[in-house]
Amino acid sequence: MKKISAFTLAEVLITLGVIGVVAAITLPAIMENVTERINSERQANIAQKITQAMEQMRAHGLLNTQYSSTEAFVDELQKYLKVAKRCSSSNIAECWPTDTVTMSDGEELEVSKAKTGINLSLSTETNNVGLILADGASIILNYNPATQGLDVGDRVEASTKSLPVGFGKSKNFAYTSDVTNGIDFVMDVNGGKSPNSEVDNSARDIRSFKRAKFSRGGADCSKYPNSFEVPEVGCVVDVKKDYEPVTEGTDYIAWHDAGCQGAASYYCTSSTRMDYWTGAKNKCKSLNMHLTSMDELRELFKQGCSSNNPDINADKCVSEIPTSGNYWSTDELVVDAIPSAKIVYISVNSRGASYKYGQQNTMCVGN
Repeated sequence: MKKISAFTLAEVLITLGVIGVVAAITLPAIMENVTERINSERQANIAQKITQAMEQMRAHGLLNTQYSSTEAFVDELQKYLKVAKRCSSSNIAECWPTDTVTMSDGEELEVSKAKTGINLSLSTETNNVGLILADGASIILNYNPATQGLDVGDRVEASTKSLPVGFGKSKNFAYTSDVTNGIDFVMDVNGGKSPNSEVDNSARDIRSFKRAKFSRGGADCSKYPNSFEVPEVGCVVDVKKDYEPVTEGTDYIAWHDAGCQGAASYYCTSSTRMDYWTGAKNKCKSLNMHLTSMDELRELFKQGCSSNNPDINADKCVSEIPTSGNYWSTDELVVDAIPSAKIVYISVNSRGASYKYGQQNTMCVGN
């Protein structure tokens, strides 16, 4: 009688188990790479739709002018683009599939706060406009009024963009052209599906058209108690004279001994021999901040709401900035041939520097 060879039940189960383990290991990676490719294709598709709409605008002579705002620009763009819904900066979140997004730094942001170009990491302060396209794609767009327009006969060059397509590979997609010089936007390429994130990984579904990325639009002052935000400077705490001077024998600095002698005796009070500058610096350090530099002080006082301030902008001034007083600076100066004399103080109204020793006011900055 002829024998027939076959697998035993145990061998079949072992084989199936091995296949299952391999599948469990490889399938998630395969799916992530497929998702990455799909997201990149959708990104390129959205970019091309906006570009084609603006090409039509140029053909009708509508890009040879500068629009005063994003709203005015979108009024024209909408005529050449299929839009299901439009949102102004006041209700921008209604054109986005989720209430919050995860920014590229891993922090969360409420979409309702993405009101201006600053909130897209752009330099423009014009308001953003939200759009839901006919295919369901969501974008938040900003227009830069300072951009030079293109006329009908101007030469236009198309450009590709290298986007990830999985497995560590990328592909050059047909993407945009010179016609989109004046705009930038963020886009959600998969609707309300997770992860709703800009974090750079294979699952990233919030993509940037060019450079736009969600941003709080300034320093995160929640990290610094009792601070106020000053544009171009950061988070500021005015600690005034609430700090302890450093005395000789602890962190006493070498220049002080020389500064208490001869012509430079006005640097310190020889009877107390206290180092107020280092005390102020240490106070800022304890707040995870740093003592202001001369440039920071000048920028601060330039933005203060003082009637004596020649640079005042009543609409944008920062009321928390003191209107008078003398403040320490980190700048090192050489006075009377003494190096490292870090005892600059500044007058708020004149914004000039003088040299005097004593317990001056202190402002700390966290960027």
